[in-house]
Amino acid sequence: MFAFAIGFVKQIRFDCSVIDFIVAVILYTALRFYLHKKKYKRFSQKFSLQVALLWLYLFLLLTLPTAFVWAKKTFPVQNPDLTIMTLQMPVEGFVSVFVQDFFSRIGFYTLILSLSLLWPICDLYQNLKFRKIIFAVAFIAIFIFGSAPFWNAISPRARQQYIDYIFSAPSEPYHSKFYQENFVHYTPEMVSASDTTRNLVFIYVESLENSFLKSAPEIRQLYEQGLVFSDKLPYGGGKNIIGAATTISSMVSKTTGMPLLCGSSVMNNFGKTGESFFDSLPGIYDILHQFGYRNYYVQGTPARFGATGPFFLAHGMDELYDKDDIEKMLEAKGETYRRSGPGVADADVFDYAKSILDTLGNAPFSMTVTTIDTHFPRGFLDKRCKIRPANSSEGAYYAAVLGCTSKRIGEFVKWIQRKPFGNNTEIVIAGDHLFMTKSPFMVLKHSDRRFINIYINPKNTSEKTSRRYTSFDSAPTVLETMGFNIEGHRLGFGASLLSEEKTLAETMKERKLVHLLRELSGSIEYNNLFQNKAP
Repeated sequence: MFAFAIGFVKQIRFDCSVIDFIVAVILYTALRFYLHKKKYKRFSQKFSLQVALLWLYLFLLLTLPTAFVWAKKTFPVQNPDLTIMTLQMPVEGFVSVFVQDFFSRIGFYTLILSLSLLWPICDLYQNLKFRKIIFAVAFIAIFIFGSAPFWNAISPRARQQYIDYIFSAPSEPYHSKFYQENFVHYTPEMVSASDTTRNLVFIYVESLENSFLKSAPEIRQLYEQGLVFSDKLPYGGGKNIIGAATTISSMVSKTTGMPLLCGSSVMNNFGKTGESFFDSLPGIYDILHQFGYRNYYVQGTPARFGATGPFFLAHGMDELYDKDDIEKMLEAKGETYRRSGPGVADADVFDYAKSILDTLGNAPFSMTVTTIDTHFPRGFLDKRCKIRPANSSEGAYYAAVLGCTSKRIGEFVKWIQRKPFGNNTEIVIAGDHLFMTKSPFMVLKHSDRRFINIYINPKNTSEKTSRRYTSFDSAPTVLETMGFNIEGHRLGFGASLLSEEKTLAETMKERKLVHLLRELSGSIEYNNLFQNKAP
């Protein structure tokens, strides 16, 4: 039987397709079922149920311990907030990528192996004394020892956060002293400018962090040429923080100075209904709109995902284009390439952004572009890109994906700089958040990892660039580098890095800040703003 199974494993690698292998195993299992049933006639009434339960036992026995190993390598299990938000995403979004990854790495093999081992286990079960007790003890022992490395990898503090999330009842709303002392709500008279013709191109790069720069030469070159604030040398940027550690929460935080403290499932419900949130909380696009700017947004995924569309259209964005619009452009051009995974490739997103920029006149504008190819757990490699993985390892594959994205961004920046509006355009390149698990390159410890933040061709600059900051500080910094003047140099929870104002990350330890931000989600002030009530 084992020789038979090994033979099929060889066949699947060289001659048979996966479907052929599955069909063969099912036929083999059906034959064994028939022969086994004839052999044990006295068990015929209970035989089918017994076999089904034994197969389920085997499948779970093989799947659960290996699933813990997969989860440890795939999800940021040390960060409960990120992990919970990731698991709350709808299946039709990026969770489908994780489901496919799990089945290709674990589910398929445990299914086939459990079917292959079913009949020896049936024989053992039929002839073993105290079989129920032995099988139960074996299951518990293998489950405990198999999952032990997973639980050991999670700190006691993180374990407690998971327990609190599952069992703790929501607290009663309260007034937040932290909000009252640190949050600056924008009013129109707070911002002024002598020259409002500086354009803005804001590029959000999925998961771009400082540990990636070795594999992103074009971005590294821009990093060395542009204005960069960091507390880590030679390469650094902003510190990841709760409420700004997913794509939509990062963009909300970077544009308003406010954390987004709710799960992805909540955001996707907003995306489906078209409702917005934080309407009474102005962001940088509201402010630019106030000064006569036209604001454009392009992304390669559906605008409803994460409620990106409803949020930006309610916050000063004049025109928003997503996956459907880009695919219509590709069809018109006769482009047949489609990459696997959610959305369209970054190259097509940049081409669409160029087509819009080419139509703009002299009026000041902002263009926001988001990429997706470098999304964890392994990215999406554009087959049209000439950069290929150096070997079959996960790190080599992701390095190729990153190299392609870096090349696309470098070409896009040069294209802008050659345009008539290029000299009067500031380009901001920002990682939306850190890679959501360990960096594929493992060159930095977690505390040294930073999301990249680069200001290219700013109107205003600063000689003091050694700063510790988070996504909250992006909004006032973008406006002041463009030439705007902000009263008090603060917006939301953020402080302009061009000023002497200290950021929240510079005034308190990270653990205390995380605690205060987590508590903020239950406050009356935060929930009123989230529900579009004016303060």
